[in-house]
Amino acid sequence: MILFTAIQLPQRLTQQITDVQRGVSGARWSPPEKLHITTAYYGQVDDDHAEALDFELARHPLPSFELQLEGAGHFGHMEPHSIWLGVKESPALLRLHEHCKAAARRADVIMEKRKYQPHLTLAYLRPTTPLERVIAFEKRLSRFNCAPFIIDEMVLFSSHRKARGGNLYRPEATYPMVMG
Repeated sequence: MILFTAIQLPQRLTQQITDVQRGVSGARWSPPEKLHITTAYYGQVDDDHAEALDFELARHPLPSFELQLEGAGHFGHMEPHSIWLGVKESPALLRLHEHCKAAARRADVIMEKRKYQPHLTLAYLRPTTPLERVIAFEKRLSRFNCAPFIIDEMVLFSSHRKARGGNLYRPEATYPMVMG
């Protein structure tokens, strides 16, 4: 199964985000239940390694922390393939990502080596999406800034491919954080 860990958003923030998901033809907007900030992507993991990963992630709870979203951008240089909201710089989020990587190493789960770029994916784009619409959207959200929100748990999700539409995400485990 494909596994990743992520932070879910407070309901009020999810509503604020879904209110701005418009104005780009060719965008497949992420539904509210899929809005999250990935803390680590593990890829394809067999059941034995998934069990070991779950144990390692739960072994040392981290302190809760505040997070903020700000700004917008896209991935894909010449041909954008997704639009995102940025995450304000957070040493605590980077520590959480490192915690996830260390748990993967201890569980013998091989992670991809891509540099971690905290973000919230708003939409996936078709190749026919007009670049000027993506740029206009980014300009409109360039000053996006939400109030800080508390991160007090992380979720291990499995991702399952569907015949049509986006993948189905299923929570497999939650990891509460210690109030600091």
